[in-house]
Amino acid sequence: MRVYELSKQKNIRDLGGLKGANGKTIKFGRLFRGGSLNKVSEEDVPILESLHLTDIVDFRSKDEFTYRPDYRLEGVKYHNFTTFEHEHKKEDIAHDDGNLLWFMNQGDTGFKHLVRTYKELVDNEEGQQAFSNLFKIIMSDNKRVIYFHCSQGKDRVGVAAYLIESALGVDEDTKIEDYLLSNVAMEKRRDRLIEAVKDRPFYNEQYKQDLLEVFSAKIEYLEETIKIINSKYGGVISYLENILKVDITKLREMYLE
Repeated sequence: MRVYELSKQKNIRDLGGLKGANGKTIKFGRLFRGGSLNKVSEEDVPILESLHLTDIVDFRSKDEFTYRPDYRLEGVKYHNFTTFEHEHKKEDIAHDDGNLLWFMNQGDTGFKHLVRTYKELVDNEEGQQAFSNLFKIIMSDNKRVIYFHCSQGKDRVGVAAYLIESALGVDEDTKIEDYLLSNVAMEKRRDRLIEAVKDRPFYNEQYKQDLLEVFSAKIEYLEETIKIINSKYGGVISYLENILKVDITKLREMYLE
């Protein structure tokens, strides 16, 4: 797996190289996961161009992609498939961490917010349609190079990557390892946020704990997704085939080598 770092976006990686079904591996340079591209410097552009992307799939809410639109790469088709909508105040969503801090205005803890989010992602109609649309693009053309992202590249994208890797036959330990890898990038963001607010009147140990919980990729969160898929939909393969309408055989022919 190859990791790419931009000046403001440290959580981009290629799914290529992961071992999939029948001893084959995912092709390099076809499927990229990550966070939003709303802050792209001149130095970042050549890195993005080197990926030769054809499609960028954005899972963010309407408020997120309206107030923080992605940088536009020439010749790339952009898609917005919102997994769920929340109403945000413009001042809350106008900065990079607004979506993850939204829960603090809802009287919730960071942990409970993420547990609920991971359940909703695969069990609500918007989330299912968003992931189904992603797979349609992935399977539509053997020449597509796709970057799928949310705001931070760990939650909505973490679940999407888990589903893609499941369809391609990646083993459970590897899928979880890929999911948890987002913590490398998130650690710096957590530290920066805590440093920025630690002297504010509202800051206390609970606030710090909430920040740590919500800016982490935790196995407990992903397990909520897996539980719903197993208990309600008969397992991940059944979910992929019956809910998301994925042609697993075709997908493996296209993306494994």
